[in-house]
Amino acid sequence: MGQDDLYTPDAQPTNNMDMSIKFNPRKINLEPRDILQISNLVDGEIVHDPLGRHKPGSQFVINHRDIGSKKFPKAMFPAPNPIEFYLHLVLQSIDAISPLEVVVQQDIKQINRLILEEIRFCIFAVGALEAFVNQMIPATFTYTDNGKTFSKKDIERCWSLEDKFKKIIPLIAGVRVVDDTKKWCIVTLLIGLRNDLIHLKTAYPVVSDFQSYQVLYRRLLDNNYAECFDVVKAIISSIASPTPSVSGGNGPLH
Repeated sequence: MGQDDLYTPDAQPTNNMDMSIKFNPRKINLEPRDILQISNLVDGEIVHDPLGRHKPGSQFVINHRDIGSKKFPKAMFPAPNPIEFYLHLVLQSIDAISPLEVVVQQDIKQINRLILEEIRFCIFAVGALEAFVNQMIPATFTYTDNGKTFSKKDIERCWSLEDKFKKIIPLIAGVRVVDDTKKWCIVTLLIGLRNDLIHLKTAYPVVSDFQSYQVLYRRLLDNNYAECFDVVKAIISSIASPTPSVSGGNGPLH
């Protein structure tokens, strides 16, 4: 049993919350859940290992530990993988976007509320994808290209998410996202939106840059977010499925 591991129960629909203790190996919870109820787990409760860090199917004890907060010195709770917070925010945005699209059709003054949810979706959906990919890379993994060797830390910090999907994930998970043309197109468009939101161009006083904001808003408003989330879930699920991993790889970067 891993006394130091802190996890949460399987996701259930928010309108029918089930706090039963049940997990699947190497899976991140992908369905609607109330992330705010994670502290309801009982100290000492027996749960199954959700991410396969121990032998898949093994059990360990929920351990409420002091997380060392100076502001909240009594904060002791089973903290989830941060990715679950990202996905929870994405799910909130998904729930909000479709109704807001109807509202905006009737009242264009509400469009900023819609754009706010779309921005949150893009940032946290891609954040969840990249965080999950980084977590899947083994600590001792290396990749060699033209005589230069990249460590896990190098790959996490310096490589684009697209290159991680092209070069690293096939080696460690046996999954080639790029081979599914539709999924690859959707995920790269989503990554591009996120990157353009994070790395904004200066809008003033250059008129052409202000026009680039208009293009960005148009891309946000025209995007299919339900389809994007289905692809994010599918990619995480396929990578999380237990497959043999390797210690490293070789090859050119494209």
